[in-house]
Amino acid sequence: MSDYRFRLQPYKGISTRYTCPECKQKRCFSRYIDTEGRIQFPSYVGRCDHEQRCGYHYTPSDYFKDNPSVQEQLSEERKPVFIPKAAEHPKPISYIPAEIVEASMQHYEANNLFRFLCLKFGREQTMELMKRYNVGTSRHWQGATVFWQIDSSGKARTGKIILYNPQTGKRVKQPFCHVTWVHSALRLNDFNLRQCFFGEHLLASEKGKPVAL
Repeated sequence: MSDYRFRLQPYKGISTRYTCPECKQKRCFSRYIDTEGRIQFPSYVGRCDHEQRCGYHYTPSDYFKDNPSVQEQLSEERKPVFIPKAAEHPKPISYIPAEIVEASMQHYEANNLFRFLCLKFGREQTMELMKRYNVGTSRHWQGATVFWQIDSSGKARTGKIILYNPQTGKRVKQPFCHVTWVHSALRLNDFNLRQCFFGEHLLASEKGKPVAL
């Protein structure tokens, strides 16, 4: 971890451990720091020590995606290259059970993003898009949306849970960024995540259409 510019703040007493923005437990949250001292991350950028009970982990990469203007300031800097050692016996890919995915594909009336899109495109078209792209409803936060990553074989690698404002359609970022992963929310032990593209399950049936990355 010391080879990276952005890393979790080393433990130097209880003053370097904070309250987790997700589970609200005190002195269990490690914040990310910039070892070059140029960026001061918000207090919600970090990882909860309770990996099994909470699983909150909001990385600098997530922060830059949500704040592109900050990323632009770093665009001219050389990024460190890290080449991991090849695993002799790679672990098999983990999947989310199909019944969990299926259970999420309902209760859209409680889905904030669905409610917002209905105002823009109508209920019928919004429902068709939700079903087509496997966008479901999560109970992790009231009104949350889950974007399933379904691979070309039809299996769910994971899902990204995001809470939106039903009036504006924007992400809820106060008092913290409401973004997490399904495998973290479910606290699945030894989950080997191998992400795929969102919407990858549509590639085989729509080969003639352009793909945006």
